[in-house]
This record gives sequence, structure tokens and C-alpha cells, in this order.
Amino acid sequence: MKPGRLAVIAVVVLSCCVAGVGAQQPAPAAAKPAAADRAVAARAAIEKANAAFSEAMKRGDAAAAASNYAADAIVMMPNAPAMRGTAAITAGMSAMVKDMTIVVFVPKTESVIIAGDLAVETGSVQMTMKPKAGPEMKDTGKYLTVWKHQADGSWKIIRDINNSDLPAGK
Repeated sequence: MKPGRLAVIAVVVLSCCVAGVGAQQPAPAAAKPAAADRAVAARAAIEKANAAFSEAMKRGDAAAAASNYAADAIVMMPNAPAMRGTAAITAGMSAMVKDMTIVVFVPKTESVIIAGDLAVETGSVQMTMKPKAGPEMKDTGKYLTVWKHQADGSWKIIRDINNSDLPAGK
């Protein structure tokens, strides 16, 4: 190769390198929150919703408690048929608070697993109920709740199941 050609090639390569150094690079796409950050945010939102649910139940406000559920939610309580949709859930909770006062209702989130727009919450609950007639009833139990992230940023329950830790008939 002739020395002149080598010089031309060197100039072209060097100019490409220099042009690349000063050239503006496209801005990186907005980073999605890390999975851990999403899980922390989801858990905080779920715990806040659970606190509002607890207060609504203690006030006897079934409609406010049922507002945590999506329109197509299914609730599976022990010893009862599944409640499907917010109207049935509101009616079921209304019957419950009509027959008794919820004195204590303390849900405790133990874990939240995120999968896309869903969050699966596992937790425990302590509850004290005072029937209109009869002594107070204390219960401890556990639950599994599936939440769905909504377009407005909130989380709504789409599936909810719970049961007591107490032996049957107690």
C-alpha cells in the first residue's frame, strides 16, 4: 500500500472517531422501576388499602370496605358460597356488619409477590367480633389476596380467600 493511501485511511478513521466523541447520543429510555422498588410500592399501597378496609369494617361501612374490590372480584369466605362482583361483596359484608360489630380487625401483610400487573399478598388476621346477641368471638386466621394494578395507579382486589386458624366449630 502506498504511504499516501495509508495516510488517507488514517485521517478517515481518526475523523470518524473524533466525530463519534462529540456526537450527541440519544437519551436513554426512562428506566422502569426495579422489581424490588415495584414490590415495595405495591406493598405500601396494599397495606394502606388494608388499613382503610379495617377501619371501614369497624365502622360497619360495608360499601367503603367493598370499594377495595374490582368489579369482577371473587371473595371466598369460610362456610359460605363465593361472592362474585362488588354488589354481592357489598351485600355479604353488609349482612356481616348488620349481625355483629367488628371490634378488632388487624390484617398483617406477610409477603407480596409481584407478577406483571398482579400482586399476590399473603397475610394473617386477628379479629374480634361482637354479635348483637352473645359473647365476643375472637379469631385468628390467614388469607391470600390477589390484587390488580389499575389504570389510575391504585390496586384493587380481584380474588380474596381466607380461613380461620381455630379448630372447626370453635
